[in-house]
Amino acid sequence: MEKKKRMIVCIISGLAIFLLAGLFLFQIRSIIMPFLLAILLAYILLPLVEFLVLHRFSMTGAILIVYLACSIMVFILVLYVFPGIFSELTQFAGEIPSYAQSFQNSLLEWQERYSRFNIPDSIRQIVDENILSIEARIVEIVRSSASIIIGLFSYTFSLLILPILTYYFLKDHALITQKLISFLPPNKRSEILNLWFKINQVLRRFIYGHLTVAFLVGVLTMIGLKLIGVKFAVTLGFIAGLADIIPYFGPFIGAIPAVCLAYLQSKKLALYTIIVMVVVQQIESSVITPKIISDSVGLHPLTIIFVLLLGGFYFGIWGMLFSVPVTAVLRILINYLYQKAVGVKLD
Repeated sequence: MEKKKRMIVCIISGLAIFLLAGLFLFQIRSIIMPFLLAILLAYILLPLVEFLVLHRFSMTGAILIVYLACSIMVFILVLYVFPGIFSELTQFAGEIPSYAQSFQNSLLEWQERYSRFNIPDSIRQIVDENILSIEARIVEIVRSSASIIIGLFSYTFSLLILPILTYYFLKDHALITQKLISFLPPNKRSEILNLWFKINQVLRRFIYGHLTVAFLVGVLTMIGLKLIGVKFAVTLGFIAGLADIIPYFGPFIGAIPAVCLAYLQSKKLALYTIIVMVVVQQIESSVITPKIISDSVGLHPLTIIFVLLLGGFYFGIWGMLFSVPVTAVLRILINYLYQKAVGVKLD
């Protein structure tokens, strides 16, 4: 009886400490955010650093070489890509009134067409309300996008100290890893490390594979839209690349802005844009993805679609971005717990 009471007290104390720690971290989230970003960046760059160390570079030298390569990539982005995006956004902001007018004209034209049909007044009212709702939603998206871009400047300090924090996480990763391992129970250490090895494999495969595929899709989309004469091709290619990180739904999400803007230029151009997006996605699915992502994250397509919808429902775009890797990790953990409890290994 006494042992059971102690166990209950330990569980309650553990939950209380966990909740208090979570509340404390939430209160200082603006302070720890640069550290979390630095850990994520160090996690992504670590394999490159370790590869150079294996080829007889010192740890500091390897980090500096990786930083130099990243600096060159950032320089190219700043010199060639970002100015194009900012220029297109400025141009787009100036053309919003004309696009809004064009969109309203298209809606009026559509309204005139469907008003010729003998539609009951109740259904007609629902359609009209939905049209107004769509228009208000588009205005809201434009305003929120502008707010997000302006809000990025508030993170300038975090971005400035990010390389410094990342450097120390990379340089001392062996020491940090040893310290974390020392906290693990000795009798469970090898088991937990083996579990982490499986999780690490899935996460790296997902991150490197999908980022590479998304980059190539963004470049191909930008080139295709440029060739057919769609305005804001650089920005639309950038959006298509980011959206492509989301499995299954990403290509559709990335195609919507391109098709809509092309439609406001001309209906013929919208058709060409659809063809470009379809061709790019065919190249991705049949050539790029099989070459770069050799293995999946171990989830059935139906499971991926379900968790994407679930993540999107509760957390929006961020939920769709992280739902697949989080589910893949949970699958490994559940498989581990099942194996421990039953002694049967699941694939």
